[in-house]
Amino acid sequence: MKKRFLIIAAAVLVAAFVSYLVYSKSGSKDTRVRSSGIVEGIEVNLSAKVSGKILEICCAEGDSVKQGQAVIRLESDDIRASVAQAYAGVAQAKADIASAGSAVENAKAALRSAEADINAAEADVENAQVRMDEQKLEMSRSKELSRKEYISKASFDQAVAAYDASVASFRSSQARLAASRAKKEAAAAQVNAAVNQVASSGARLKEAEANLEFYEAKLQDMVISSPITGTVVFKSLEKGEQASVGATILTIIDTANLYVRIDLEETAVAAIMLNAEAHITAEGLSGKEFKGRVIEIGRYAEFATQRDVTRGRQDIKTFRVKVKAEDPEGLLKPGMTVFVEIPKKS
Repeated sequence: MKKRFLIIAAAVLVAAFVSYLVYSKSGSKDTRVRSSGIVEGIEVNLSAKVSGKILEICCAEGDSVKQGQAVIRLESDDIRASVAQAYAGVAQAKADIASAGSAVENAKAALRSAEADINAAEADVENAQVRMDEQKLEMSRSKELSRKEYISKASFDQAVAAYDASVASFRSSQARLAASRAKKEAAAAQVNAAVNQVASSGARLKEAEANLEFYEAKLQDMVISSPITGTVVFKSLEKGEQASVGATILTIIDTANLYVRIDLEETAVAAIMLNAEAHITAEGLSGKEFKGRVIEIGRYAEFATQRDVTRGRQDIKTFRVKVKAEDPEGLLKPGMTVFVEIPKKS
């Protein structure tokens, strides 16, 4: 009887304790949103813009790099040969411009000489015209005097010969004038051709310089620098291997600006606010707690990877939330699983 009483009393005490727990749980209000998340950071994949053999590669996975540090150097005989050829093309284009410039000066000098010849020939034509007119007049007088027998026939013949000579001289001076004018036209054409050659050589120089700039840029692309300060988390190739265009060689994460990504359901997201303080703990760092701050709350929902159709619910939707972690000691690492607590709105 006494034993039965003790059993009943114990059952009553257990029931009372359970009732207390249920009451205390239902009566208390949870003031925090709790979730697990993954430590992430700004990730940069370094790849080659030009194909080539890896001449140098700075580091291994886990090593730190600084912003602007040259981490990969490539080598390509084809690109270096193209740069040398482009330099030669620029030098040839400059030589062509110099030659064309000399041709312009020579053609202008020939033009000036032709213009001087024209002036001299025009003066000769005028003088020959005067002499021819004088000889013609003299021949006419000699003819009249010869008819009246005031002079001998020989004197008249001399006057005729002098006139014929003046006519020949006049025609010769006219021919020289025409030749000088033709020379001027030829010199002017040479000037135009030389000027066009200068313009053409200038265009070829610009093309050669653009070609050189293109290959020099490719040469510069053979040195790959880190755009951020961070840690190498992935290395796909080693020194001596061939790097293909666009293929990732190193992956670097900005470890100075790590954050925790958590995915919260609609009801949980509605309970937190931007810039709210957060507390972060990690399984691998027992007893260590990090302060955090909500820096981003996704505006659009995403479907969770898990579904709950057994209870007739729709697919679960979650919102991406980023929590900036304060970690001056650098204990948190990308990929770590951590636990986050965020106070709910009051």
